[in-house]
Amino acid sequence: MTPKPPLVPHAKPLVGHALDIWQDPLKFFSAAARTAPLSRIKIGWKDACLVSNHELLYQILVTDAKKYDKGIQYERARAMLGDGVLLAEGDLHMRQRRLMQPMFNKPSISDYIDAMHTYSTAMVESWRGKDTVELYPEFYRLATRVVIDTLFSTVMTDRDVELVRAKMPIVISGIEKRGALPPRLFDTIPTPENRAFYAAIADLRALGDRLVDARLSAQRAAGDRADLMDVLTGTDDEVTRRDNDRAQILNEFLTFLTAGSETTPSAIAWTCYLLARHPEIQERIRAEVAGFDVATDSTVQAVQRLSLLQAAVKESLRLYPPVWALGRRTLETTTLGGFELPPGTQVFYSVYAIQRDESVYDHPDEFRPDRWLDDAKKYPRTAFLPFGAGVRNCIGEHFAWIEIAIAIVNILQRYELSLQPGQQVPAAAMGALVPGALPMRLRSVVPL
Repeated sequence: MTPKPPLVPHAKPLVGHALDIWQDPLKFFSAAARTAPLSRIKIGWKDACLVSNHELLYQILVTDAKKYDKGIQYERARAMLGDGVLLAEGDLHMRQRRLMQPMFNKPSISDYIDAMHTYSTAMVESWRGKDTVELYPEFYRLATRVVIDTLFSTVMTDRDVELVRAKMPIVISGIEKRGALPPRLFDTIPTPENRAFYAAIADLRALGDRLVDARLSAQRAAGDRADLMDVLTGTDDEVTRRDNDRAQILNEFLTFLTAGSETTPSAIAWTCYLLARHPEIQERIRAEVAGFDVATDSTVQAVQRLSLLQAAVKESLRLYPPVWALGRRTLETTTLGGFELPPGTQVFYSVYAIQRDESVYDHPDEFRPDRWLDDAKKYPRTAFLPFGAGVRNCIGEHFAWIEIAIAIVNILQRYELSLQPGQQVPAAAMGALVPGALPMRLRSVVPL
């Protein structure tokens, strides 16, 4: 018999490790990572593998990428996103990715900075006179508005934004649970949670239908900036134009709504939390951004010159990666870590655990932005992958970096952030790694 990777301890009858993953996934994956670089876990009665080594992960995501598809977690998202670029495979994925990529290059992102600045300025201005603000919902509204305005030229109403904020977490949580428990278990039991999951999908797809119809029927002026909808509908390639029918456009709209509203708010919130816990770093960044004027420095290059701010965001993404765990599935017999994996093997990896690997990072659980400013210290590419790697690297990576930075600039130019004495903020491993309650104390640093 072909040897198998070592089994992570404490598998339970029938459910395997699924219950432990469901109850506290961060704790489980962090502990399981110490078993071996490649270990075996049980999802119900089925075996899956867990990669806890960045070199093996590079092999999966880059070297042997064609030997894997996206696996069970992504299948569970198909009811929501269809064959949008996140879930598409093969020729469709490559064609859609190639078509959309120019909209996420630096010149295009520079065109979005004004909108990012306008929305984040309005958010910060709304805090006037408040001593404390619950931050995460604020950032969720901000990110939802930014992604839909910049990419689809659509200004969302307050009501629509709140619908996304209420329904999207139900969908994302449902997808995660369906990926960690025995196949189809949730789908076969008519529980209130199951009904809420499918109702939330229906509500979000109905919202997408309405907003896509409104955008497609809108009169575009000759001087309007081209957006992602123009790209999707205006291609000269006959096959691409045929494939980008009304249903596919809706899938892409919902894909970017989901990605933009779930991950960026988490990144901004965790960065603010860490800066509040480390006031000396907060003050250094405030000094760096004091003279930065988005009105005159509205380019990606200008934002990237804020080196300490960029390092702090990077360190926040290392400690609290919004996409904290993912998976792939073997398409053929594959050798990984000295073991032979048969076709159909689900392979999970925890970004959260890999980015806290003490063999790579000194003091891995500590917030040390200066580690990224040390030119002598180079970290392996796949030991830091909040946006993935290889051909499936997140298409919106640069977009997210700039949006996060612009929000932090506007906040720190106006407020000092601090926490209540002894305040703890737990991490909730939903679709994104989101903070628990995060009431932030504000002290104005400019005359009101």
